Parts: sequence; structure tokens; C-alpha cells
Amino acid sequence: MGGKTGARRPRESRVECGSRDRRLLPVAITLWAACLFARFLFDALVTSTMGGGTLDGATIAIIVAAAAAIGIAIWLLSTRLARIGIGREIVMVCVMTALLGMIATWSLMAIAWHDPAAAKARETSGYMHIEGTVIEPVQVSSNREADCQAEMRLQAIDDGTIRVGSYAQVRVFASDDDCTRIHRGAVYRVSGAFGEARFGSTPLWMSVQGKDGLRLLQEQPWPERCREHVQESFFRATSGLSEQGRVLVPGLTMGFLGQDHLPSAYDARPINDTYATQLEERFRAAGIMHLMAVSGGHFVIIAGLVRRACARLLVPRRIVAILWVVSTAVLAALMAPGDSVSRALVMGWIGAAALYLGRRTQALSALCVTVIVMLLGDPSLAWSYGFALSSAAVLGIVMMSGPIAEVMALLLPDRLADALAMTLAAQTATLPIQVMMEPQLPVWSIPANLLVAPVVDFATIMGLVGLAVAWVNVDAASIFAWIASWGTRVMERVAMWLGGGDHAVVPWAGGVGGALLLAGVEAAIIIAVIAIARMLGPSQAAHALPGIPFTANPRNRIRIWWDDTMRMIRHLDEYR
Repeated sequence: MGGKTGARRPRESRVECGSRDRRLLPVAITLWAACLFARFLFDALVTSTMGGGTLDGATIAIIVAAAAAIGIAIWLLSTRLARIGIGREIVMVCVMTALLGMIATWSLMAIAWHDPAAAKARETSGYMHIEGTVIEPVQVSSNREADCQAEMRLQAIDDGTIRVGSYAQVRVFASDDDCTRIHRGAVYRVSGAFGEARFGSTPLWMSVQGKDGLRLLQEQPWPERCREHVQESFFRATSGLSEQGRVLVPGLTMGFLGQDHLPSAYDARPINDTYATQLEERFRAAGIMHLMAVSGGHFVIIAGLVRRACARLLVPRRIVAILWVVSTAVLAALMAPGDSVSRALVMGWIGAAALYLGRRTQALSALCVTVIVMLLGDPSLAWSYGFALSSAAVLGIVMMSGPIAEVMALLLPDRLADALAMTLAAQTATLPIQVMMEPQLPVWSIPANLLVAPVVDFATIMGLVGLAVAWVNVDAASIFAWIASWGTRVMERVAMWLGGGDHAVVPWAGGVGGALLLAGVEAAIIIAVIAIARMLGPSQAAHALPGIPFTANPRNRIRIWWDDTMRMIRHLDEYR
């Protein structure tokens, strides 16, 4: 037995790493890169051929360089993985997944490009009739020429002579009484000015014109009416709060900021647009704007509550998994639609499936499966900032929070070290993506997140309770919304304090170059921290021994000094 201690482990034990299984990570990264490359290639081809020309030399060189970079990255990855015996399998899976991703992306782009509505918008802009279903709640318009806007999935387009089918997505702008007539899930015939979008992710715009510009064809189904009733009841419950509560409580609870909701008859006073805009800017500058976007935190809270309640009642495991799926599905239906919500929902369902089968949940594997499934189902998520930020934050927490916590624990208490580690890990993973959206760095992001962390879960739970009872009793929901506003008051104070001033943000290079530069700086800092941790931490021999190593770090020294001091104070009488 003793002679086999240093023997090499078999291949199976090296491949299966339990909760640290990373075999799907290169597959997910390769698929994401392949989808982005396919979109870049399609855009390059379309841009070059729209004018009747062909691809120029610079475009061809860029395409070849990008393909070569992807090939080199895959080769380097396979070389690294080959050292532990799984290189060939991983490379085969990555190549096949990349091909699937490129085919799916190319098909999606081609279908969207040749859609009759998109083709008509490229040819001319003018008066048009469209028919479609509203797929998102109506919101305050981002266009100053209208009062409200709604996303619509087309069914047909009619220019007055020819009516053809279409599946494009259109942003419909309306004003006055038309805004109150638009409901999610209903089918409308819209007449007005039709053309390509001037900004935003939705490719087509439609502005309602005339008295009969908006005509209802089919009422919204009863699930949509129920959802709208619950959401509107909660907005009514928050209408009596202070200014910050009316803005932040719906945002923290459902992902709808108060200023984005259309004013209704129960609104005694409108929200101050200047204050709401300033508050949103301060939240963004302080680095806590993500709190107003529903993501995994809401689903973790609900799943945890369901599991704890079922554990006390001794509910069978499979029933718990089913309740988990149902509760998170209802939660997602009441939240503002977004790619981060979809990611959190799918990932939560994978965790519920593992519980149903009696398997241990693996966060990294669940994230990778979620990314692979969702990208193959909808390749447009590859260039969605919401999906990228949500996935990167989870990846950073899973991969880096543990090692960062170990380093922080040398100086800080365990709970504070864990909270700081999660914030640092999420910020490190998402900052390169954030600079692509806005070329600046929030200086006080980490302190701001630490300051609001103690009240986030409390305020979120109170808001969700208010949302759950709003459809039954608005007055009861108002009480919970008021309690939630205590937590949002703390967030507002932190945002106004740390998000204001000229030094709240630091300018940074934008685009892909700025993201790569920031990633390089972060990598250098991580390498330096790892080196320092190895110098201050226990030796490799100490890690091989059972138990937790006790090292001579500053935190232990301070704790020993404090314990000795308190012991001396308690026994002062003995020394007299």
C-alpha cells in the first residue's frame, strides 16, 4: 500500500473532477466564438456585396486572420488538454460544436436578412400595414417623437397591394390613447411609417399614424391578462412610496425601473424625469446598476426558500425538484423579459433536474450546458450584452471566488472575505464586457457593492413578497414594498455618494481592443496576487496534511493579540 502512494492516478480519476469538472468550458467558449465569427463573416459579405462589389483585400485578410486565430486557440487548448488525456475528444467536440454554431448563426442571419419585412425596409421607407403579436410589456418610449413603445413579432406585412408573411421583430411607437390599448400577447394591425431602426437592437421601427392606425385583431390570452394584472397591481402598490422607492423597488423586484412604466390613473404624481435620469446615471457610475436587472440572484433566493420549506416538511426529493421548476417559471414570467432572466431560468432548471435525478449540482457544468443549449437555439444571444454579462458573472464567481476568498482570508474575517471575493470575481469577469458597452471604469464599484450587499437580499425578498400578494391585496403589498424601500434607500445613498463627482469613473479604451487590454491588466494582477499568496500562504507540505493549516499571516497575528488582550483584561483582578 505504501509503495503505491506516489503512483500515477488512472485516467478515469483524472477526467472526473466532481464539482470542478471543466470539460464543457472549452466547448461553450468555442461555440460562442464560432457564432460571433459567423456573424462577422455574414456582415462582411453583406456589406461588400450590397454595393454590387466583391470582398476587398482588407476584409479577406481580416476574415483569414480571425479564422487562423480561432484555429490556433483550439490547437493550443487541445495541446494543453492532451497532457491530461482528454485532448482528442475535446477537440473533436469543439470542432463539431463550432460547425453547428456557424451553421445555426448563418441560417439565422440569412433568414432575418431575406425576411420580407427586412427586405421592404431596405428598399424603401414609407406608409405600411403590419400584423403581429406584442411580445413584451409596453414601456415609455425611447424616441422623443412618441409616448410609448412595444416589441411586436410580425405575422404579415401589407403595402396596400401585396400581403406577405413575415417573422421579423418590430418596435412599434405610439402616442396618447393608443398606449393604453396595447397589451402583451394581443394581436394588432398597425398602420403607419415603417422603416429601418435608427438605433437599438430591434432592426425595424413602426410609428402608428392616424385614428385607425392601431386596430385590435385578437385579445390577449388569459395567462397574459393574469401576468399584467399582477405587475400592474405591484406598480399600484409602489405608487405611494417616496421618489426613490417608486423608481428602485420595481427595478429591484421585477427589473422594471419606475420611470419606464407608463403613468396610470392611480399615479397621484409623475416621477421626476430629471431625478430618475440622475439616479440611473449614478447607479451606473457606482457600478451597481446590475441590481436593477433581474438575474440569478432572484432565482437563487426562490430556489433556496423552496428547498428549505420542503426540507422542514420532509417533502420527497422529486417533488422538491418539480416545485423548484414551477416556482422559478412563475418568477420568470413576472420579471422583465431579458436574456439574463432566460439564462438564470435554464440554469436553475438544470439544477432542478440534477436534484430530481439525485445527482450533485455542478455550477460550472450547468452554466456551460446552459450556454451551449441557448446559443444553439438562438445564436443571436452570442452578441447580446445582457447574456454575456450574466454568463461572465457566473463564470467569474465559480472559477475565481474560491481562490480570491482564500487570499482575502489572510487579512479579513471569513464572511467579509467571501463577500469581497464574490464581488471581485464578478467584477473581474464582467469589466472587459462593460468597457465594450461604455469605455469607462467605475472606480468605486467594489466598495459600492460591498456597502449595498447586506440589504440586497432583504429588499429583494420583501419586494417579491409584495409582488406575490399584490394581486390579492394592494394594501398589504404596499406594506412590503415600503419595507423594501428601506433597502433601496441605502442603495440610493451609496449611488449618490460614490457615483457622483468627476472621479467616479475613469476613461478607458473602448471596443474589442479596450476589452483585451483590460483583460491583460486583470491577468497580470491575478498572477501577481497568486504569487503573493504563495509567499504568504502555507507551503505545499502543509496542504498535504489533514486539517486546516495555521499560518503566520497578519489576520492570525491580530486575532492572537486580541485574544490575549481580552484575556488579560478579564483577569486584571488576579494581577493586583
